[in-house]
Amino acid sequence: MYTRLKIFFFFLLPAISVSGQQLPDSLRKALQQSDVDSIIYQTTIQIYNYYEELNRDSALFYADRSVLLSRKNNKKINEAYSLSRKAYQQINMGRYAEALHSLLAGFAISENAENNYYYWAVDPLMHESQNRLYALSCTHHIFGILMRETLNPEQQIVHFREAKRLAVEINNPARSLLGSLNLGRIYLDTHRLDSALFYENQGEAIIRSSGREKYLSTINLFKGLIYKEKGDTARALSCFYECIRSGIEQNNLDGLVRGYRELTHYHLSTKNKDSALYYAISQLDISKKLGAVSTIGHHIGIAYENLYLVYQAGNHPDSAYKYLALAKRTTDSINNSRIKSLAEFQKLTLSEQQRSQNIEKEKIAYQNKIRVYFLLSGIGVLLLLAIIFYRNNQQKQKAKLRIEEAYDHLKSTQQQLIQSEKMASLGELTAGIAHEIQNPLNFVNNFSEVSGEMIVEAAGSRQEAGENSPVVTELLTDIRQNLEKINHHGKRADSIVKSMLQHSHTGRGEKEPTDVNALADEYLRAAFHNQKANDASFYVDIQTSFDPAIGKINIIPQDIGRVLLNLYNNAFYTVGEKYKEGEKQKTESEIRRDAMHGVQGYQPQVSVSTIKKSNHVEITVKDNGNGIPQKIIDKVFQPFFTTKPTGQGTGLGLSLAYDIVKAHGGEINVASNEGRGTEFLIILNENS
Repeated sequence: MYTRLKIFFFFLLPAISVSGQQLPDSLRKALQQSDVDSIIYQTTIQIYNYYEELNRDSALFYADRSVLLSRKNNKKINEAYSLSRKAYQQINMGRYAEALHSLLAGFAISENAENNYYYWAVDPLMHESQNRLYALSCTHHIFGILMRETLNPEQQIVHFREAKRLAVEINNPARSLLGSLNLGRIYLDTHRLDSALFYENQGEAIIRSSGREKYLSTINLFKGLIYKEKGDTARALSCFYECIRSGIEQNNLDGLVRGYRELTHYHLSTKNKDSALYYAISQLDISKKLGAVSTIGHHIGIAYENLYLVYQAGNHPDSAYKYLALAKRTTDSINNSRIKSLAEFQKLTLSEQQRSQNIEKEKIAYQNKIRVYFLLSGIGVLLLLAIIFYRNNQQKQKAKLRIEEAYDHLKSTQQQLIQSEKMASLGELTAGIAHEIQNPLNFVNNFSEVSGEMIVEAAGSRQEAGENSPVVTELLTDIRQNLEKINHHGKRADSIVKSMLQHSHTGRGEKEPTDVNALADEYLRAAFHNQKANDASFYVDIQTSFDPAIGKINIIPQDIGRVLLNLYNNAFYTVGEKYKEGEKQKTESEIRRDAMHGVQGYQPQVSVSTIKKSNHVEITVKDNGNGIPQKIIDKVFQPFFTTKPTGQGTGLGLSLAYDIVKAHGGEINVASNEGRGTEFLIILNENS
């Protein structure tokens, strides 16, 4: 399949790329004739690339189609890449919430290394291992654009930097170039001119070394603007002229039109009317080719406004007012925010209205009334625009807050995912180690038992033979004691291995409707009787509170029972230890005194409760033991971590409980007050 895609890229696409006008029809024909989804996907992306800056609706249609096609074939990396294309169009349409949704979905896919193998080649020249990072770089880049549109410059820098870092990692000059270009632009917008110039120079160096001169015009435009801000007019002009030269050579209309705009402004400022008129007319000509949906937008309206300024400076009022009217109609239909000076524009509008009124009526008194009328209208328009701008700003602020909240939620979700993956990896490691240790451990246990029996037989044989050497007898006794120790510790190791295997085999049963209250009570009684059997002096005050409204929920009863049994045993252990520590510290006279006066010291207590919430059930196991120190409470669910003395715990119980609850789609949390007790909370969804 990878070879077929290369053949498609290198032979079919060049054949159909005859001209910019014929390209969509040729691609649509190729799209209709192919029945291979991978070829259809690549053709759809090519059509999107053609429409990307020419027709937002068409570009969005094909971007969405490529997303659906990727999902249909479970090509995760292609889905993430297509989602970034879709988000770019949504941003340019002002649909920021939808763009955020698309980008977050893209991040969820491209940041997951497990998706490395689910793709069609995004770029046939790229190594197959780089496709996911390429899609991730694109997603960060478009997220940076979203941050720019929602007025978040710092986050804009963060994502453009990450996009560029990934581009450098996969050695992709095109994406690295775009990262440098956009970083230079944001630093220019925020008046950090040295940083802006650094990144634009870096972008130019990439162009020179890779031969990708498509964006050389744009790079020179931004460099010219930087030098202009620095007050270096000579260098600024040199960059603007280079911007135009490269724009013509590479057919980069976007860079070309903005270069003409800057030179128009320069020649207007130096009273060079002929040159200003030439560049203004050139700007209008290219703007009409770009249209209103170009990358920057608003080119035509700005061109009309520049022609108005040129004709006004040349004292050609008729032509000036003609282009003034065209500028107003065009900019109003695109975006009022592109008007350089609203107050100045309003003043010029009043002058044009006054001129029209003078042509219709020559009476000075009536003309004055009209002036007052339009003045009031102008104030009203200004007030209306002020209200609109205020509302737009409020909406942008709200959108910004929503984006920040969603971004924080995304980071929180990522941390939870990392923790889950860590626990899963530890479980796999545990199973592997346990299986490897089990066989040699069986040999140790079996041969230690057999060797012990052989020592007994040897001692008996010596006694029958009348051999009574004290040295040999002592040696045989020592050997037998050593074998008993080996056997004892071997069985202890065998118990740990079985616990490890049990840890890795959770979730093998079938879920079934289960009475949680009955299950909790049953295992509570079993745990208590087991503790009592091991220690006849053990005493604890057990309190239960079961919510009868819970009924039955869908769980694996054996697994949840193991979780509860582990929590009960831990609770009984900690209250028992605390009671023993208190009794050991008393002298005999204190014990007799307390007994005489009926004084009761520490009373071990364990409580179990259940409660039904809106869509889940909560099980709480609480004790009044010694508690868990805050410095280690985050480690209690890690495998092999235990606070019990050596030989009394494997450290796998809470880790096993954590895995079982997570496998049920629930949560298990711990809260502890050192010296006063611990509380475990299990949350199970009713439809888990």
